Amino acid sequence: MTASGSNWQNGVTFNRSWSTSEPGIKHYLFYAEYDGQNLYFPQQPQMLSFNVGLCPEVSICQIGDDSIRLTWNNNDNNMFRVYGSDHPSSQESRQWDLLAEVSGSYYDVTTSQQRKFFHIRQVIQTNPPPPTDFILVPGGTFNPTSSYTVSLSSFYIGKYEVTQSEYQAVMGINPSYFSGNPNRPVERVSWYKAIEYCNRRSMQEGFVPCYSYSSYGTNPDNWPAGWNTSYTNHTNVSCNWSANGYRLPTEMEWMFAAKGGNQSQGYTYSGSNGINAVAWYYYNSDIGDGQGRRTHDVGQKAPNEQVTFDMSGNVYEWCWDIYSSYPSGNYTDPTGPASGSARVERGGSWNYGASSCTVSSRYSAYATYTYSNIGFRCLRVSP
Repeated sequence: MTASGSNWQNGVTFNRSWSTSEPGIKHYLFYAEYDGQNLYFPQQPQMLSFNVGLCPEVSICQIGDDSIRLTWNNNDNNMFRVYGSDHPSSQESRQWDLLAEVSGSYYDVTTSQQRKFFHIRQVIQTNPPPPTDFILVPGGTFNPTSSYTVSLSSFYIGKYEVTQSEYQAVMGINPSYFSGNPNRPVERVSWYKAIEYCNRRSMQEGFVPCYSYSSYGTNPDNWPAGWNTSYTNHTNVSCNWSANGYRLPTEMEWMFAAKGGNQSQGYTYSGSNGINAVAWYYYNSDIGDGQGRRTHDVGQKAPNEQVTFDMSGNVYEWCWDIYSSYPSGNYTDPTGPASGSARVERGGSWNYGASSCTVSSRYSAYATYTYSNIGFRCLRVSP
C-alpha cells in the first residue's frame, strides 16, 4: 500500500467532525479514504481543535507496506472505538463497522479490517442506570474451598435466566427445544451463541461490547465464517473486563451470586436447604399437566438471599471460565485459566438430580455444545 494524493503526508491530522447524540459518545471524527492501494484526503487536512477531553488530535500514517496506524492523544487512558466503512453516507453508527475498542493512543488497522474510511469515537464512561431486572451484588470475599479465597468487585447480575423472548428480540431466532414459551429460559444455546447475544444486546442498547474475536473486533457481523463451529476456537474470544456492556458471569461471580452474596446463609441450594422451594429439577419438573419433565417460566420458585431466581435448577448456565481444577491461594476478580478445552456451566437443570443443583456443583462442556437443559444469564459491571 502506498500513501498518495496531493494532500498526503505521514503524521498529519485532519479535518471533519460533528456531534452526535448516541448514548455514551461525545464526538465523531472523519479521517481518510483508502481505495485498497492508496490513501487519500478528500479535503485539505487541518488541525482539529476541540475542548480537552472530548476529541483528541488524530493522525494517520503508513506503517510497512500494507497497514496504517491511527494515532491520537490519550493522556487520561480514555477508551476509544475504532470504526471503518467503505460506503458511509452519514454519521449514523449503522453505516460503520466497529473494528476495536482500545484504551491506548493508537490502533494499527489490520489487512482484514481495511476500509476506505476510518474514524474513532471517544467513549465517555458515564454511570448508566441499573439494567431492568438486574440486581446489584456488592463486592465481597468468600471461600469456594478451604484453600481458595476469592475477592470480587461489585457487579449487576440478571435476576432471571435469559428468556426465550429476550433472546429472540436480540438474535432474531428462538433455538429452544421447549419453544413457544416466551417466559421460559432460552436453551439449546452454545457458549458461542451466549457471548454473541451479549455483544449484540450491548450494541443495541448503546454500551461497549465486552467480547472480541481474535483481531476482528466486537461486532459479530465482522467475525469470520465458521468462528463458532469448532470448540477449539473458543480461546480466540477475549473479554474487555472494563467494558460496560453485557457479558457472562465468571464462574466465581456466578457462585458468589448463587450463594446470596454478602447475605449468604450458607444454603446447599441457591436460597434454601430444601431443593423444592427454589429449583426445578428431575423430581419436580413434571407437574402433572401432560407436558412431562420440562423447563418452567423463570422466577416461579423462591429467590435466594440476593433476590436472584433459578440459580439452582431450570437450566444450566454458561460461565465465562475455561474449566479447570480450582487453584489455591488468594485471588481478586479471577477469570479462570487461559487454556483448556471446555467452558464452565453451573446450576443444574430440570432433568438432573439434586446433587447437580447445589451452589458448589461444577460441570463443563465444549463451547459448541447445545442441549435443552443449558442456557445462561447476563452480568454487567457496576460503575
